[in-house]
Amino acid sequence: MKTKNLFFTVLAMLTFILNPSPSLAFNFFPYNLNSDSVYMLNFDKKLPVVEKNINKRRSPASLTKIMTFIVTYENSTNRENTKVKVSQEVLDGVDPESSGVKLKEGDEISITNLLNCMMISSSGYAAAVLAHHIGGSIENFVEMMNQKARDIECNDTHFANPDGIYSQNQYSTALDIYKITNYAMQNPEFIDIVGKSECNIFGDERDPVVTTNRMLDKKRGGKYYCPWVRGIKTGYIEDAGRCLVSYAVKDNTTYLAVVMGSPTRDAQGNELEENLAMIDTLNLYNWAFSSLKSTLLYSKNLPLTEINMEFAFGKDKLLLAPSSDVYIVVPEDLNEEEISINYELPESVNAPISKGDKIGQAEVNYNGSKIASFDIVSLETFKKSYILLIVKTLKDIVTSKVFISFLLLVSAFIICYIFIMFNCNRSRTKKKKSK
Repeated sequence: MKTKNLFFTVLAMLTFILNPSPSLAFNFFPYNLNSDSVYMLNFDKKLPVVEKNINKRRSPASLTKIMTFIVTYENSTNRENTKVKVSQEVLDGVDPESSGVKLKEGDEISITNLLNCMMISSSGYAAAVLAHHIGGSIENFVEMMNQKARDIECNDTHFANPDGIYSQNQYSTALDIYKITNYAMQNPEFIDIVGKSECNIFGDERDPVVTTNRMLDKKRGGKYYCPWVRGIKTGYIEDAGRCLVSYAVKDNTTYLAVVMGSPTRDAQGNELEENLAMIDTLNLYNWAFSSLKSTLLYSKNLPLTEINMEFAFGKDKLLLAPSSDVYIVVPEDLNEEEISINYELPESVNAPISKGDKIGQAEVNYNGSKIASFDIVSLETFKKSYILLIVKTLKDIVTSKVFISFLLLVSAFIICYIFIMFNCNRSRTKKKKSK
């Protein structure tokens, strides 16, 4: 669908110029990425391995429906048995270019099956029906979506509709889409629905709804099918390009990839037959499962560094360690000598100190890119020695400028007094002799 608002296009360009996103924060992936925004993580340990324009605002297309699922699920009960009647008024309000399976006036469909229809076939009609049922109106439902986005700290996300049709006020980022997806994945029903390749929801002559995610569909996926992919959601409008959020599991390891802004036309403007979002995702998973390893970099039980400590009897150094085990996910051929660590720590601390007290932070870098950050905590417990405190206080007093100045002043006074007394005594002695 072509851009509907020239003003927003110009505004978006100015925003990018004034607030440019880095092209690549860090990227272990050794090949070209077609998609403009990519965020890939080892999902087990929530460790990023590829970042590209993850904070760049862009249209999320039908990835929007992940938030529509969240709001619907959290504001409904007895979803399997609650039937929603499809009205012509709601259908008339759906954009003609909305994607997915169309519904009929008078259809009575359970909330669960509407969620299936929306997430599997990407039905904008199902999204609209759910929004009206849950929110009473599209406007109210959208406000619920935006409130939820704020609740899960999606600071670069704003919704204007529940289905992902282009709007100048609807945008998100690869990082925020990850946050939304990660939140949704805590729900087993979400995982179940987005993992289906098809589902019969109507109970009549109509065909089952079929997934738009060909990576998931062994029957129809062709070259895009990947046996490790377990689901989640595709998205497409012309303004957004092709988008895909997916996760894959192999050998008890899970990766999640958010791919947005994949081109649909070549440099000459010709329409591309290939789905480059799926090509990128397939290449990322093939590479990750064959080339990456998870490594324990630092143990929470072993000292990492130390700093000076005062007021602890018999001890003047405090051992520090990570607050938890620090893992990194890196290529198998990684040169560990190129890993460096930077600390943000005070010069010293005062007892009492308890084991586990946060002292500072650390950042791990590889080839100039941050690959991990963590809190630094005390590895030991020490009580305060009040004898040392008193000694230190007295020492500080004695060596202070005020005390030294006072001492000099008193010394000068005593010297003057002695001098005066000496002169007085000398005068008396002379007077006695003269008599």
